Amino acid sequence: MVAMTDLVSRPPGPRAPRRPPAGPPARPVTVAGALAALQAAGLGVLAVMVLVLVGWATAADTGASATTAVRGALQVWLVGHHTRLAVPGGEFALVPVGLTALPALLLYSATLRAGRSAEVTGRRGVIALVSAVTATYAVVATVVAVLARTTEVRPLPLSAFAGAAGLAALAASAGSVRATRRWLVLWVRVPPLLRLALPAAAGAVGVLVAGGAVVAGWALAVHHTRTGQLVDALDPGAGGLPLLLLGCVLYVPTAALWGTAYAVGPGFAVGAGTSVTPFGADLGPVPAFPLLGALPQGTGAGTGLVALLVPVAAGALAALLLRRGLGRPGAPPADGWRPVAEVAALTGAAVMVATAALGGLASGAAGPGRLADVGPDWWAVGPLAGAEVAAVAAAVLLLLRHR
Repeated sequence: MVAMTDLVSRPPGPRAPRRPPAGPPARPVTVAGALAALQAAGLGVLAVMVLVLVGWATAADTGASATTAVRGALQVWLVGHHTRLAVPGGEFALVPVGLTALPALLLYSATLRAGRSAEVTGRRGVIALVSAVTATYAVVATVVAVLARTTEVRPLPLSAFAGAAGLAALAASAGSVRATRRWLVLWVRVPPLLRLALPAAAGAVGVLVAGGAVVAGWALAVHHTRTGQLVDALDPGAGGLPLLLLGCVLYVPTAALWGTAYAVGPGFAVGAGTSVTPFGADLGPVPAFPLLGALPQGTGAGTGLVALLVPVAAGALAALLLRRGLGRPGAPPADGWRPVAEVAALTGAAVMVATAALGGLASGAAGPGRLADVGPDWWAVGPLAGAEVAAVAAAVLLLLRHR
């Protein structure tokens, strides 16, 4: 009885902490990736289809059926993924870079949400998520390429699979790493020299692309009369004019990359046997596309040679960004020419890879015959841009060190 009384009167001990209420279970990574890819593809196709169908409905003189307009919208969506279209006598594969930005953004945001819903944290989760998104998106693009075939235009399924897989892999990798909330930790693990060179290379590439856009915009402003004449010659009508304007807007980033190749030096081609460089332009008949009215003619003295200052500005900015990092804790020392040469060469290599990829994206076949060769040569633009930026950056760094 006494023992029972002591047991009842004993003060209660500490209580075990309560578990928080269980939330919804994490979604499997592969399922989340597949759903993200389907969502990105569906939204991208829907956006393009709405624009094309609105233009088709407002064009009073069009003889195309609704089925043809839908297949045309699917073909436009595929071209944004670097899909080659087989047309009578040749191919069309000139990418509107402005359109490519839409699926890239959709893939990035969808993968980011999928990674957070699946609670991806480690390397295996990132690889599984990127693989699921890439495989599903590539399969969807292949199916769309089969459905978008017409008697005159046939998207090539293999190029659709490869282009969609490449775009999905890049965008999904960025989104999945961001979903782990550990991208700063991963950045710290990058070797110090590379961690110093990459921001400088990104700044230099930004200057090159911005300078190319300025060059293209200036040429378009100078030759605005010729551009207006091309629009009048096409006679798109009230319904087709918005679609023509939209097509020009989507190709503006492509024109900026052509301007970058022009400023770097090698220039670009608008057909086999043609060239447009700061030192002169050799052109034949070109397609009646309004943006092509900005093409220069004759020698490149004056404005063309001023464009060569763009790589100089890019290299100078890279040098300033590198100078801020040299000598900091964990970074290479600032004294001596060898660290300067190493970091400048690594910056130039990163610029070379980026500009070569952008040059390849902005080039491709634009039709049959001589139009099979349009745009810059990536193998010439990339190495030359990297060499120019590296040389200018090293010279500016050495000059600042001596001062």
